[in-house]
Amino acid sequence: MLKQESIIYTKMLEVAKWLFDCVNTFPKKQRFVLGQQIENSTLAVIRLIIEANGARSPEMSLQKLEVLNTELEVLRSLLRIAHGIGFLKVSSLGYIVSQIDEVGKMRGGWAKRYKSSKSDV
Repeated sequence: MLKQESIIYTKMLEVAKWLFDCVNTFPKKQRFVLGQQIENSTLAVIRLIIEANGARSPEMSLQKLEVLNTELEVLRSLLRIAHGIGFLKVSSLGYIVSQIDEVGKMRGGWAKRYKSSKSDV
């Protein structure tokens, strides 16, 4: 992995650990409904980071990064639902959304680098 990609990967692993710990505090029924969706979305983000990094061409990487952007938005939405139901405090929601936003900014920088190298050719 290149430096930028390992930073985003490491950051997302930290987010995942926090989220998995958080989901364990949800009421049992919701842990297996909403909690499972949050965990699945988190794992999908990690998978997309790995796939974008391993893509054979900048175009394939950009495609994965676009899907990654969508999945980050899905994850934010699931967390807002968890907050709305009362499973996340405002401070917790603010913290984790800011962490996810940071991952999103890293994703944007990564995509921008591919786009600029594509236009240089």
